[in-house]
Amino acid sequence: MTLYMKLGGRKAIMRAMPRLKARLEQDPCFDVTSFLPEFEHSDDLTEFLIFLAGGAPFYDGKPVCELLAPICTCNNIYERFVDHLVAVIFDGAPAPGDEEHLRELMSRLRPHVLNPKPVAPVMVYSVEPEPICL
Repeated sequence: MTLYMKLGGRKAIMRAMPRLKARLEQDPCFDVTSFLPEFEHSDDLTEFLIFLAGGAPFYDGKPVCELLAPICTCNNIYERFVDHLVAVIFDGAPAPGDEEHLRELMSRLRPHVLNPKPVAPVMVYSVEPEPICL
């Protein structure tokens, strides 16, 4: 069974987002002003967490480095974010092993958030012949 199913699916993750927002706003370590659009106008964080937990086969939103880098500026802040995320996702009652699983997933993401590697440009070629004007 996936972590997504153990958590209670999409509805459970969506219910956790307002609590995560409130916790981040109350924590003086976070400057959430640049992150508020993620909660108010975008579902990228929710959709990414659904994907991460195994509830979606793909994620096509913002890259995780762009998504979390504005508020997770160093290792300590990233760990605080993970602590808040764990608290709201499990609501204080994780099943044995589930919290460790989520923390492990988030640990694997840390280098992509804190030290993103530049992506080389991709050359795109068209198979359509260009129109020739005579």
